[in-house]
Amino acid sequence: MVEYDKYVGYSMPSQCGLYPPPPYKYRNTRALILFFQCAPGVKEKYLPPELESIENGFDTCIILDYPDSSIDPYYESLITLSCEHNEIPGEFVFSIFVDTDDALAAGREIWGIPKKMGEIYLSSLEDNKVRGTVTRKGITLLDVEVDILNNPPGLDPKDMFANMPFYNLKFIPDVADNSKPALRQLTGVTLKIEDIHKNFAIIPKSIKTNQSQFDIFHEILSDANKEIGGFYVEYDFILPNGQVLE
Repeated sequence: MVEYDKYVGYSMPSQCGLYPPPPYKYRNTRALILFFQCAPGVKEKYLPPELESIENGFDTCIILDYPDSSIDPYYESLITLSCEHNEIPGEFVFSIFVDTDDALAAGREIWGIPKKMGEIYLSSLEDNKVRGTVTRKGITLLDVEVDILNNPPGLDPKDMFANMPFYNLKFIPDVADNSKPALRQLTGVTLKIEDIHKNFAIIPKSIKTNQSQFDIFHEILSDANKEIGGFYVEYDFILPNGQVLE
């Protein structure tokens, strides 16, 4: 139990915490990043009032493989919506899935990232193709296949992430009063990209979504413009502590 000494008193359970404090280091991350644009008026339904929609901005659908991180290996998939806070552009984390309990709890409890458990798959890069899926409660919410081009994308992922805060609504229910939250904070965090190992442009071949009574991937993606493209990247980064914005 010696390895858990630094967790004591930081994360629940306090006597033997589930996860350590940030910053978290990620090495050899693989990411399939698809750009899309929501249909007009869709984002306003879901953004917190503190955030303003960027209607012509790039929204993103991302599937990630974290083989080496400070909270052990896991997979993740998320949808982010382009927006701004006090005229600072960023991405609101609309929906996100992970496949380990420590990644889920740390994301929710530290930054307010709205993580749920799911089954995420990201194939290896073979024959210039990559496929990824996201499944929850027996429903495949997302099934993506892309062609990998031999040239880099027009957008540098290092510059993109360095200038793009992720916004989250940290929301904790009150134990005694169901009419109001015990805590409501708008938070922000910006990744620190260290090294880019591979970086290729992609062309989407197939992007399929399915409706689910439990999740809303489909509502965002079904009528969106999904033919914009994106990139496949392998990189190292650091996830630091964030900020309370409001």
